[in-house]
Amino acid sequence: MAICCCLYFHFIQGHAIDAIARHNLWSVGLDYLHGTGHGIGSYLNVHEGPISVSYLPKATDSGILADMFISDEPGYYEDGKFGIRIENIVQVIPAETKYSRKNKTFLTFKTITLVPIQTSLLCCNMLTADEVSRIEYTLFILPA
Repeated sequence: MAICCCLYFHFIQGHAIDAIARHNLWSVGLDYLHGTGHGIGSYLNVHEGPISVSYLPKATDSGILADMFISDEPGYYEDGKFGIRIENIVQVIPAETKYSRKNKTFLTFKTITLVPIQTSLLCCNMLTADEVSRIEYTLFILPA
């Protein structure tokens, strides 16, 4: 969920964003063994290149640009016990920032998937206010 709150320059490669997604797990010595995300494209190709959000840099990664669609699917698996993965599709959009610099475009992600997140799986006291605001769309799509 951390990548939904980040701002970054256009053309940044996926492995830089992947590190943001893994930061909290890495800080306590944990990790997940799959990529954080991948490009979403046409022709029913589930993992559309050249975009990849993975801990491994890829030579084919041309950088993330506005109007691309990628998956955001961090997770954690405890061998032989359980696993969790929260997956959404996000659109890369220009970010509104307080300051503007010539030729420096910041981007961010907008969640496109409107499927409720199982909030009982979250430790909400561990989320930032920005992360909580990014998942509040769940309130608008659940039945009253």
